[in-house]
Amino acid sequence: MFEPKTNYAKIAFDAILFFVSTDQINKISNEKIPADLKLNRACLVLVYDLNDNLLRTYGGVNPKNDFLYDEIIENAIGAAKKGKTGESIKSNQLNQIKVFVEVFSVPHKAEDLSELKPQKHGLLIQNASGEIKFIMPNLKGINTIDQQIEQLKKEAGITEKDNSKLDLWVFKTTRYD
Repeated sequence: MFEPKTNYAKIAFDAILFFVSTDQINKISNEKIPADLKLNRACLVLVYDLNDNLLRTYGGVNPKNDFLYDEIIENAIGAAKKGKTGESIKSNQLNQIKVFVEVFSVPHKAEDLSELKPQKHGLLIQNASGEIKFIMPNLKGINTIDQQIEQLKKEAGITEKDNSKLDLWVFKTTRYD
């Protein structure tokens, strides 16, 4: 069975284990939450199989909860409930998964696109219908900022040709396994 190396991944994995086993959510009281988990940050919970194939992700670039702790648990439960196949994680699959948490920095407006590195920076944009779309840093096949912007525009349904006219926001992530 997966042995998380960090507290963040342990919280996510334990939340999935408890939820799949009991169909309930197990949380500690706010007073017991460590200071680093009381930050108002967004995260993604990623579930992989033991061959490092991504099975599911859940979360987003904007936090829905006041504390990172609650964000991790909510996203872990979301990942347990929802996958590419639409099926939830079953108890017989628990020893066949690994769980990681990607914590987002606070996004800031992109001022100079030439300084951005797609291996280090993620991007987000709001489309015409108000949806916020984002692209993670360090994605396979994306080696330049132009490729990253084009992929983000495609996902957001944006047709603007002049990238300097886009209202792009930048973030970084830290992965916890």
